[in-house]
Amino acid sequence: MNKNCITAAALAACAGAACAQSNVTLYGIADAYVESARISGKGSTAKVSNGGMQPSRWGLRGVEDLGDGLKAGFVLESGISIDTGTSLQGGRLFGRQAYVSLSSPAAGEVRLGRQYAPIHYSMVFSDVDPFSAFSPVLAMYVSNGDQSRQDNQVSYWTPSLGGFSAAVAVAAGENAATAPSVPTPWVAAGTMKRNVGGLLRYQGGGLDASLAYHQGGQATAAGDADQKSYNIGAIYNVSGYAVGGNFWEHRNELVGGATPKTRGLALGVKVPIGTAWSAVAQVARVEDNGQAYATGAAKAEGRNTYLNVGLNYRLSKRTDVYLRYARIEDDNGGYNGRATTALYGIFGPGNTLPAGGSASSLALGVRHAF
Repeated sequence: MNKNCITAAALAACAGAACAQSNVTLYGIADAYVESARISGKGSTAKVSNGGMQPSRWGLRGVEDLGDGLKAGFVLESGISIDTGTSLQGGRLFGRQAYVSLSSPAAGEVRLGRQYAPIHYSMVFSDVDPFSAFSPVLAMYVSNGDQSRQDNQVSYWTPSLGGFSAAVAVAAGENAATAPSVPTPWVAAGTMKRNVGGLLRYQGGGLDASLAYHQGGQATAAGDADQKSYNIGAIYNVSGYAVGGNFWEHRNELVGGATPKTRGLALGVKVPIGTAWSAVAQVARVEDNGQAYATGAAKAEGRNTYLNVGLNYRLSKRTDVYLRYARIEDDNGGYNGRATTALYGIFGPGNTLPAGGSASSLALGVRHAF
């Protein structure tokens, strides 16, 4: 659905004369799948899950032409779980994104509000199965929540020049309290520090390559803990074929001087089969440096290996049916002993992959975009 001043009375998105000035779009994705999932020590489970090909969401996007190329805009986006009908991102109304912006073709764009960290874009751009629940790139991304969405962010996006563009972002910590949790077990108890990040991107001739950096952390009574990460990613598209990969590293610089590190390499291909079918395949490996992530204590050097293969069938421009098989194997507690993080995407937080264990999912789902 994409109409000017869409369902204004129901959504209260615009009123009166404002409708003549703004273009407001209601958009979203509804995605659910059935799967047979298995984790070592737990046996197999059949279930309905949310967001296999893409996370389910709905949102409002608006833009107003202010003249001389200047535009005002906004995005309000809410994550939803199709299998239960509940809101995601901790129950926030617009937990995925919520920002207002000013832009012009010559000067670029400034955005203020809840946004993605710049490294988000580098990782999803290089993913041949873009942040599907089964993608190893998504596991690397969401295993460190500081890389994803940020409150109180101010970002600047340059215009494209010769195929090159860039973005920088700063998110104020505002002394918000932080503490370890299931989704973020590496976080030290204290107050949130300012987050900063940057993205450099090149697009041209079928190539989309990017480099991104992110830094955040916590101020604690004993000193500052810093989390730093970067991603180098590239994907090449030609005639529906795609080859992509990314190299990612995340560091946890602890107060005592230890620096647990996690590094990942993912490679993938996407191949069209006729006009409606396509196949996707990815392999990846994540390794740690033999230090437990939250404490820096010595451990055996660990690794996780990933496999993701599947088929997509396009029923229409907006609707797809997909089949996926994904498998994860652990050796010596990869992700610096944070075995849970290996399962992000497919199984979500709270599911533990035992050291030396494995997990797999066979899924069939449908995605509809509107």
